[in-house]
Order: sequence, then structure tokens, then C-alpha cells
Amino acid sequence: MTRTPRLTRVANRGSLRRLAPHLGFLATLLVAWQLAASVLDPLVLPSVTSIVAAGFDLVASGELPVALGQSVLLLVLGLLIASAVGLGFGILIGRSRVAHWTLSPYFSALFVIPTVALVPLVLIWFGFGMTGRVIVVVLAGVVPIMLSVSSSLRDEPGELVEVARSFGVRGELALLRTVRLRAAVPVIMSGLRLAVGRAVVGMAVAETYLRLGGIGALIRDYGSLFQTAYVFAAILPLSLLGVGLSALVGLVERHFQGWRS
Repeated sequence: MTRTPRLTRVANRGSLRRLAPHLGFLATLLVAWQLAASVLDPLVLPSVTSIVAAGFDLVASGELPVALGQSVLLLVLGLLIASAVGLGFGILIGRSRVAHWTLSPYFSALFVIPTVALVPLVLIWFGFGMTGRVIVVVLAGVVPIMLSVSSSLRDEPGELVEVARSFGVRGELALLRTVRLRAAVPVIMSGLRLAVGRAVVGMAVAETYLRLGGIGALIRDYGSLFQTAYVFAAILPLSLLGVGLSALVGLVERHFQGWRS
């Protein structure tokens, strides 16, 4: 009983020591930014204080919460569909040699095409509505998931498969569910992290060019008015959203690490 508070204090001190370099670098960066902004044109580089003030203004007016809610909805829908499509095609390509040789070149070509280059086609095919924006996010995020699933399934854990068969696991679907996909979780999570970053970019591109609200539309509107501080204040939630989703993927990955050990 007497050791618990002491262990807690030790753990807290350890956490603070690990955070200290990050906090120190952040403080240095903010001070350097503020000093540079004091000698540059505010149109080029607004000060930290003006960005913070612009952020409070966007929150108080309700613009930022509404835009962020629209963007989160779009991003979640796009990532869910991209995950389902990427998982399905990844399993197909990873377990079928014919599908691998037939479909892989097309997905690889899609991976290297900039998302912004696909927006005019999506606009023609699906219009300016929510469907078109979701399609842009799906196209941005589906390929990393598909590639990670297919590559991990091609390098199957032979020893684990044999052990599972010795315990009576039979059939491709049973082995896929109990062994192959679980063993592939670290690679799949890496692909999902990459997909999150690309999906955030796709979301911003879709909202900027399809003009239906969200953070991207906020950035476009204030950029057209040359209000740089408001543009930075609108960009910041995008990076925080990407970092938060990547951390969530990391938590899911750690949940499955117990199975691997």
C-alpha cells in the first residue's frame, strides 16, 4: 500500500523527463517563429500570438467547430470505406497469384497519381456532393491499406499455419481469420498509418476544390482574403487530426501485440 504512491511519483517523473525534450523544442520553435514574424511581413509569416487570436476567433464564431465536424465526418467515412475496400482487394491479391499479376499494376499506378489530379474526374462522375468528396478520400487512402495487406499475406507465417493445422484449423478462411491476418497486423497497421496521412490530404483537397465546407473550404476562403493568420489557425487542426488518428492506430496495434507475443 505504501509503495503505490511512490511508484506513481517515479512514473510521473519518468514521463516528464521523456516529455522535456519535446516541450523544449516546441518552446524554441515558437520563440523563433515569434522573432521571425516580428521582422517579416505579417502577410508572409504571421506571429504566433496573431495565429492564436485567430484560432480563438474561429472557435468563438463557430466556424472552426462546424468545419472540423464536417471534416471529421468526411474523413471517417472515407477511411472506413477505404479500409473495407483495401482489405478486400489486399486479401484477394495477397492470396491469389492471378489477382496479384492482374490488379497490382493498377493499384500501384493509382498510388503514384496525385490526389488533386483525380478531382476533375471525380467532379465529372460524382458531382459536388458528399459522394464525390468521400470518393476522393477513398482514392487517397485505399492503396496503402491494400498494399500492406497483400504484401503481408504473401509473406505468410508458415510455422504458425502448420501449428494451427495441427490443432485442427482447416480451410483457407479459417486460417486467414485465425493466423494470417493476425500475424499481418503490424504491417497492416503501418499501411493504415500511411493511409491516414494520405486521407487527410485527400480530405483537404476534396473540400478545397469541391467547395462544400470543412477545414479545406475554410483554408480556401481565408486564403483568398489573404488573412494568413486565419489560414494557419485553420491548418493546425488538420495536423492535430492526423496525429490523433495515427496515435489511435498505434493503440489498436499495441492491442494486437499481445497475440503475437
